[in-house]
Amino acid sequence: MATPQVIVQLPYHGPEDYDRLIQVEESLIQAFAQRNPFAEVDGHDVGEGRFNIFVRPKNGWRPVIERVEAYLKLSGILDHALIVKRLKSDKYVVVWPKDYDGSFEV
Repeated sequence: MATPQVIVQLPYHGPEDYDRLIQVEESLIQAFAQRNPFAEVDGHDVGEGRFNIFVRPKNGWRPVIERVEAYLKLSGILDHALIVKRLKSDKYVVVWPKDYDGSFEV
């Protein structure tokens, strides 16, 4: 059984993107680092033109997804991102963009 996660997927075009995407991850770490954090950034992976940041919610999806969306919007990169829930059943559900009808791969 999989661990529930929020996955933030951003395009990765090569090493020139790496530092910028690590900054996104670091900013999300800071966004969730507080007293009584309701989520924890749990690393990243890179491959196949994708940069994935994994966030582990502690008490539900909604506040985590809202904070991720707000940060990505503030950073001007929300329109380039996929935000996905990975359920315990290992099923993936794209929650952003709202009208997304493509496939998703980690």
